[in-house]
Amino acid sequence: MAEKVRFGMFPKLLIFSLCIALIPLGTIVYFSFVNMSTIGELLLDQGKKSLEDLGAKVIEEKAKSVAKQLEIYIKTHPKKTITDLQKDETFKSLAVQPVGKTGYTAVQDCETAVNYFHINPKIVNMDLHKLATKLPQFWKIMERSLGGHDSYGYYDWEDPDGRIRKKFMYITTVKAKTADGVRLGIAATTYLDEFSMPIVKWERTVSTFIQRKLKQFYLIIAITTVAVVVASLLLARAITRPILYLAHVADQISTGNLEAEIDIKSSDEISILVTAMKRMQRSLALAIKRLKERRLTPKR
Repeated sequence: MAEKVRFGMFPKLLIFSLCIALIPLGTIVYFSFVNMSTIGELLLDQGKKSLEDLGAKVIEEKAKSVAKQLEIYIKTHPKKTITDLQKDETFKSLAVQPVGKTGYTAVQDCETAVNYFHINPKIVNMDLHKLATKLPQFWKIMERSLGGHDSYGYYDWEDPDGRIRKKFMYITTVKAKTADGVRLGIAATTYLDEFSMPIVKWERTVSTFIQRKLKQFYLIIAITTVAVVVASLLLARAITRPILYLAHVADQISTGNLEAEIDIKSSDEISILVTAMKRMQRSLALAIKRLKERRLTPKR
C-alpha cells in the first residue's frame, strides 16, 4: 500500500516557482518604486526651490519698483513733508501695493525704523524696534537696512490660525528725501509658498501617480502569484499523477497481480519508468511460471 507523502512535489514546486518568479519581480518593483519616489522628490525639490528663488526675485523687483515710483513722486512734490504724504491718498496707494496674493509693501523711516505706511493701520507710526523680541528674524532684516542699505531674508510669521509660515522680505531705499529730510525705506514681503503652490499641487499629482503605479505593481504581483500557483499545480499533477498511478500498479504487482495493466501514454522520462515496470512485470511472470513448471516436473 502506498505511503502517505508529507511534503510532496507540489509544495516543493510551488515554493521553488514562487521564489524564481516573485523574488526578481519583487526586487524590480521595489527598486522601481524607490527610483520613482527619489526622482519625483528630487524634481519637486528643485522645482520648489526654483519657484521660491523666482518669487524672491519678484519681491525684490516689486520693492525697487515701488521705491522708484515714490522717488519720482517725492521729487515732483518737493515741498511735502512726511505728514503731508501720510494724508496724500495718491502717495498712500503708491506706498502700499499688493505683492502676490497676500503680500504687500510698507514704508518706514530708513534711519529710525518708524513705519509710516502699512496695510495694517495699527502698525502705522509704530517704532519697529518693538517687534525685535517678538519677531527676531524680521528685525534682523530690518536692522540691516537701517542707514539706507538693501536688505533681504526669510522670517517666520504666525497666521491668525496659529500656523507658522515662512515669508520673504526685501528692503530698499527711496533715493529722495521728503521736505523735512526723511529718507524712506520700502519693504516688500509675502508668503513664499504662494509662488511654490503650483509645485505643491504637482507634488500631489506625482504622489497620486506613484501610488497608482504601485497599486498596478501589486496587481501584477498578485496575478503572477496566482499564475505561478496554477502552473505549479498543473505541473505537479502532470508529474505526480503517473508516479502515483505507477506506485499503485507496483502495489498490485507486489500482492501477486501480475496481470495489472499499466496504461500510461508518455514521451518523457515517465515512459522509461513505464517500460522498466512492464519489463519487470513480464520477468516476474516468466520467473513464477518457470518456478511452477519446476515444481510440477517429477524428480528422477
